Amino acid sequence: MHGCLPELRETLARVELTDPTTTLVFLGDYVDRGSDSAGVVAAVKEVCDDHPGQVVALAGNHETWFINWLDDDDEDASWLLADLGFRTVRSFLPADVYERVAAELAEAIEGGSIDADLAGQVNAAIKREIVSRHGDLIAWLRRRPMFHETDTHLYVHAGVDEAAGRMWKSMTPTEMLNEKFPPTLGPNRIGKIIVAGHTGVGALHAKQGRLKCWDPYVDAGHVYLDGRVETTGVLNVMKYDAKTRETTFL
Repeated sequence: MHGCLPELRETLARVELTDPTTTLVFLGDYVDRGSDSAGVVAAVKEVCDDHPGQVVALAGNHETWFINWLDDDDEDASWLLADLGFRTVRSFLPADVYERVAAELAEAIEGGSIDADLAGQVNAAIKREIVSRHGDLIAWLRRRPMFHETDTHLYVHAGVDEAAGRMWKSMTPTEMLNEKFPPTLGPNRIGKIIVAGHTGVGALHAKQGRLKCWDPYVDAGHVYLDGRVETTGVLNVMKYDAKTRETTFL
């Protein structure tokens, strides 16, 4: 979803959760790139709260990096400086607060050189503001699971150690669950269809078109759903009917 709130709301309007046997799985990457990361996190949390037991919101690598930034030493402003246009932090702060810290940050990097001490002070101030204003959202992000498993599918942000076969759960490093790259194609050895985000389907299936999500090994293959919404406006949704075993895309 990458901070793209209008696209998320439009997509959620097409997802029906009135049937209590329906489960909705979010594959992570709620923050960064788009203009309203805070709004996306709040919207996903709201869906989880409104449909307890029906909605699973997984952690993506961008949430992990965001939380790590909040937890790391204040002197390390590398994540903040990599936040292009400060879109992510801006979404978590009131306009007046953002304008103040943005001016301080501009002073810290004036003339193309970085005043590390001042940048660290501004970094610490921004983190304090975000945690104090959005403590509930931050706490919720910290509790996101890394994968969701059913009898037929494994949902994960990036991927697993498929060479480990059915031992993947004990053999896959945490980093691989939400940062695996390059993606694996073809049949897998874990015995379930792996459904992931992380890798944009445009690059993955350049010749077939950016909306091709499904690889041909239906019984034990892969589905990659990241439509790169921040540039395409497309949020891919896979629908699986457990009774008919039919897979469609919304």
